[in-house]
This record gives sequence, C-alpha cells and structure tokens, in this order.
Amino acid sequence: MIDNPLPDQVMRQIDADAEAGRFEDDCKTHAIEIAKHYKVLPGLHDDFAEWYHDYMCQNQDQFDHTCVHLDDSYIKDWWESEGEYFDDYDSPYSMADPTPQHLYDNTGGEPPISAEERDRNSLDSKRESHGHRYYSNTW
Repeated sequence: MIDNPLPDQVMRQIDADAEAGRFEDDCKTHAIEIAKHYKVLPGLHDDFAEWYHDYMCQNQDQFDHTCVHLDDSYIKDWWESEGEYFDDYDSPYSMADPTPQHLYDNTGGEPPISAEERDRNSLDSKRESHGHRYYSNTW
C-alpha cells in the first residue's frame, strides 16, 4: 500500500490557516482595545486594526496573545505612516470632551454658593433632622 502524503499536507495547511486566522483575530482585538483606550476616533478603529495586524505579522516576537500592551507608540507610528491618506482627519484622536456642558456654565447646572451659605444650609439640614439639639439658646 502506498502512503499518500497529500492528506497530511492538506491538514497542515488547514492548521496553518486556522492559526493565521486566530493570530489575525487576536491582533485586531488588541488593536481595537488600544484604540479605545487612547480615544482614537471610532471611524478609524478598523484601519488601525489592519495596520496593527500587518505590523505584528512583521514583528511577531513583539506580540503576546495573552496580554494587550497599551502603548500609544503604535498609534503614533500608524498615523505617521498612514495619516496622509485620511484627508478628513487632522488627528486620529477624539477631541470631544466628555464633561457635560452644564458643568461649564450656569445655564443648566446649579449656581455656585459661598462657603458661608453652604455651612448655613448644612446646619439647617441638621436642625430639620435632629430637632432641638442644634438650636442655640442665644437665638
């Protein structure tokens, strides 16, 4: 009986393809985590993930599938090499400030109060909740 090496070759190729697919998925997952951590614009996540995968294919010794290395130098390198192709963006980073607008002005938030007024309100609150113990005899 003749031993046919073709099935072994096919199985090795299937295993190699599966390993490459897992590597690509891990790279892209890590890249998106890095992009989210450093507040890269969501529209650029997939492009960064593609670049990161290509970079890690060339530098596989730097990739650890068990740990995401939160390093912004990857984003800086990507933007330096690929940023010119994104005409709509000046920077890959989100410039949106997550602070609610009402904390910046007096139109929607509470007005500021003085320390004296805050203390008086605190004492009034204690009087309401604890009764006669907080009333002074001099009042």
